[in-house]
Amino acid sequence: MKGLEKLTSIRLAEVLTHKGAVPTDVITDALYTQDRHGESFVDLLVSGGNITEWDLSKMVVENFQLPFIMAGNYEISDTARDGIPKQILFENLIVPMDNLGNIMTVIMPILTPFEVLSKIQKECKVELFPYVGLISENKRVLGELFPDFAQWQKDHQAALEAKSREVAPQAGAKDGEGDWANIFDAGDAMVRSSIDGKKEG
Repeated sequence: MKGLEKLTSIRLAEVLTHKGAVPTDVITDALYTQDRHGESFVDLLVSGGNITEWDLSKMVVENFQLPFIMAGNYEISDTARDGIPKQILFENLIVPMDNLGNIMTVIMPILTPFEVLSKIQKECKVELFPYVGLISENKRVLGELFPDFAQWQKDHQAALEAKSREVAPQAGAKDGEGDWANIFDAGDAMVRSSIDGKKEG
């Protein structure tokens, strides 16, 4: 599908910032966490209670000009279900819909970045046509399609928490070593200083 390269977390972050839908510091933290730990930008925003998945999906539909569908409202074909390895579907919470030759329609959990979709296309030798869906609905449908999805989710969550605990001690490193928050604090201080300087002038 043409235009897939527009699907990026950075572009969505710009839209959210422009509309004032989510605080800038929350967006920055979510982008950092995605980059550092591989967690989904949209999932972080929704699970953090910063925006509802309905509102976020509406913004993606409007700004990226993509169709919306609830995964549970579509009868998924067996060929589509088996067309992408379930590990890839689980990791990205993507629901396969249907396929015609090497073209496959899939439902994203609100937004799946271009680099992820591109990687799936290359690995599975398919051309993806994405629809926008809800994170919660995609999880529910994946659970119905694949009996082992629930256990995978538990194991995946446990792995994320373990990784988080490994990184946590670095946040308390002396002299700010390993503490990424200090970078933002320093940047914030510079901005405030610049504003104060302009006020005085």
